[in-house]
Amino acid sequence: MTTPPDPLPKNLRSLTAKTTVKVALGLVVIKGITFLVTNSSGILGSAADSLFDVCASLLVLWAILEAERPADADHPWGHGKAEGLASLFQGILILATGLTLVTHTVSRFFDTSDSGFIFAPIGIAVMIISSAATLWLVRNLKRAAEKTNSPALSADSKHYTSDLLINLSVIIGLSTGHFLDARWPDLVVGLCIALIILNCARETFLSAIEMLMDRGLKAKESRSILESVQNFAPRVSGFHDLRSRRSGADIFIELHLDLARDLSFVEAHDLSEDVGEAISRKLTNATITVHADPL
Repeated sequence: MTTPPDPLPKNLRSLTAKTTVKVALGLVVIKGITFLVTNSSGILGSAADSLFDVCASLLVLWAILEAERPADADHPWGHGKAEGLASLFQGILILATGLTLVTHTVSRFFDTSDSGFIFAPIGIAVMIISSAATLWLVRNLKRAAEKTNSPALSADSKHYTSDLLINLSVIIGLSTGHFLDARWPDLVVGLCIALIILNCARETFLSAIEMLMDRGLKAKESRSILESVQNFAPRVSGFHDLRSRRSGADIFIELHLDLARDLSFVEAHDLSEDVGEAISRKLTNATITVHADPL
């Protein structure tokens, strides 16, 4: 017999968001101290970016706490759209990060007054540690986003992925400046990473807009509904008028079942409930409304 998966904690989203804020604050402190020791403009830019990360993660935390509030009279569909707004804001931050990296990389390449770095090996070591912490944060955010279907956590993971790429750019810049005394590798790497970050911004924008515009189910989710209904054949002939909308991590689904005309009201009701429960077992955080239509 297959063992059912362990139930997810109801506050997994908020717990993950709180952990993200704590790690981001720690990175700001570490990078700030390292800048005072190394005098590296790259580390200063990374520290400033981490400070913005704290603000963005606080916004995500607010959105998730808001989304976890139960539905009320003024918001019968819940408060999940707050996650979509947070994702949209994250897209703006990622876009700004990519454009800033382009500007900073090009300006450093043509700045002949740059006198180099002091204690570059220390800066490299700290950036490697910061990158390891950011990598852990990205993996933690991705896992939580996949388990909870949270668009805000998914956008936050992409945001910190861009930070990880920036850290890589800083490490390469410090290394080439210290060992090769050359500027062009830093320019090439910085511009390549900036393009990747700008693509992350594009994906985050599209995902947020799709949710805010009530785009329907993904293909995998639609297949899950089809399979669930087919399991009740021949008592259920099929379904029609499938409609859905997203509100943060929650999905609202409505469909009409094709049932035999000779079924009693109670039989049709119970069969509709069984189909709804079968779909709920495959789609987490789904609220399903099933209508029974006689053939």
